[in-house]
Amino acid sequence: MRIVCGDESAEVLLEGEEALVRDHRVRFRALTLGGEIRGMEIDGRRIPLRMVREGERVLLWCEGRVFELQRAAQTRQRETGGELVSPMPGRVRRVLVAEGEPIERGKVVLILEAMKMEHAIRAPRDGVIASIAYREGDLVEAGVKLAEIR
Repeated sequence: MRIVCGDESAEVLLEGEEALVRDHRVRFRALTLGGEIRGMEIDGRRIPLRMVREGERVLLWCEGRVFELQRAAQTRQRETGGELVSPMPGRVRRVLVAEGEPIERGKVVLILEAMKMEHAIRAPRDGVIASIAYREGDLVEAGVKLAEIR
């Protein structure tokens, strides 16, 4: 994922409760309230934050600054070709389709749980489910193929 704030940006790779930012590894823990992430604990320091999803955009307010979280361009490009890839490491919570099933653009294919949040992985186009690579309960890494539409 890419984090953007003004003219600055950085690629971030999430791996469980660690993030790799500009070759620097950071351990973190999400702080939740009512199922929503309300802060992060980094190196013992609690940092309040607020996130809002606006279509494909996720805006993060933290310590007086606004950050935009973006999917890596590589992930978007692969999805439009029929492969749905994991935007981050997580656990497959629900698979809502079966191989061979017709699917419409925007329909939820599976639910991925990451950072104590559920992320709906949606079909980028109409087609037929060619394959589902993981089952419910499986752990996945960022960037792996979850399903394919033909």
